[in-house]
Amino acid sequence: MTKEVKTAVIIPAAGSGSRMGGGIPKQYGKLGGMSILARTVKAFADQNEIHDIIIVTNGDFIGRCRKELSALRLLGKVRAIIPGGKERQDSIYEAVRQLPDDVDIVLVHDGVRPFVTGELIRRTIEIAKEQGAAVAAVPVKDTVKTVENNYLTKTLDRKRLYSVQTPQGFRRELLVRAYEEAFRNNYYGTDDAFLVERIGEKSHIVRGDYYNIKITTMEDIVFGEAILGGRIETGTGQPEELLHREQYNTPIDEENGLMTNSSPVDDIRVGSGYDVHKLTEGRKLILGGVELPYEKGLLGHSDADVLLHAIMDAMLGAAALGDIGRHFPDNDEAYRGISSLLLLKEVNNLLKEKGFYVVNLDATVIAERPKIAPYVSLMTDKISNMLQIDGSRVNIKGTTTEGLGFCGRGEGIASQATVLIRRRG
Repeated sequence: MTKEVKTAVIIPAAGSGSRMGGGIPKQYGKLGGMSILARTVKAFADQNEIHDIIIVTNGDFIGRCRKELSALRLLGKVRAIIPGGKERQDSIYEAVRQLPDDVDIVLVHDGVRPFVTGELIRRTIEIAKEQGAAVAAVPVKDTVKTVENNYLTKTLDRKRLYSVQTPQGFRRELLVRAYEEAFRNNYYGTDDAFLVERIGEKSHIVRGDYYNIKITTMEDIVFGEAILGGRIETGTGQPEELLHREQYNTPIDEENGLMTNSSPVDDIRVGSGYDVHKLTEGRKLILGGVELPYEKGLLGHSDADVLLHAIMDAMLGAAALGDIGRHFPDNDEAYRGISSLLLLKEVNNLLKEKGFYVVNLDATVIAERPKIAPYVSLMTDKISNMLQIDGSRVNIKGTTTEGLGFCGRGEGIASQATVLIRRRG
């Protein structure tokens, strides 16, 4: 059995700046009725991939922090709230020391960046697992110049410049090694990625978010309120991504007015899939990884799960990887009777190898009988778990052909699916 990789986040929020007014540290300033720090903690507490949270804050505000998080029911994953050290570096190192021994990946995220998204958190974790070190960053949009004695001396190549954000994620042993080496040399850096660079290791860039702002001034508060005002509500009532967020995050080539190759739009792919299987006696009916009570089942080399086959073909099509017949031929005995859930997992791994992940999918089962409505929730759970995405990103529905054709006559079942995938980082 594969060992579960546990992830923790350290949230440094021990700054004493009070530029927000009111005589309190900026991380406790209100944003939409909730403190900035509480919003940041909630962003991580809501992610299944996060197992432990350690907050570093001003010693005099530990009680206030705990009280607010308790009132908001956000203490569940909070392992400790500790006082800040002399420098940020001291604080984070002490927080790492307090993590459970089984934590493998450590994220560090500024307590005053409350608009980090679940997607960015998950991408950072995945890249940290694969590469060892992952840093959220966005391309610089302004022209950057060096200055000496109040004179411009050099224009830097903007294509090579990124503005670094958090979260920053690391394999635990790598982060500890970087910190211990820095302390041995009495060196204090401005961020964790730089400490990792000092020991000869590289950090992989994760595509950040221009809305993932660090709130330090009243102007930032105004922008933050505007960001909150731009959020849309989903059917679950939970805040989702900003409306049209991607269009504002797309770099533009100013010479020709076109989106550059680094545009997230270029990393989005859509695929469609369609499959049909014949109904026959003496077989189990498996749809979406769920066995349905029915007098007939679908005929096929595997378990003939027509729904998962359509989804897999859509995934492979989106990534330009052919179809399931190429990867799992029906003349290969290794796949005789195999659960299509296992094949779905393998297809998902193929996408991962190409750098893609599933954003969402929509699939339809076409059958006169049986009715699939009572089983849709279970199908959704199985599919979303195998694809490692939230169930809200999986939509399964059924329809009939009003008695027409082979589906209408009960001779077979068809399914079609559309899948959106995106490149990581």
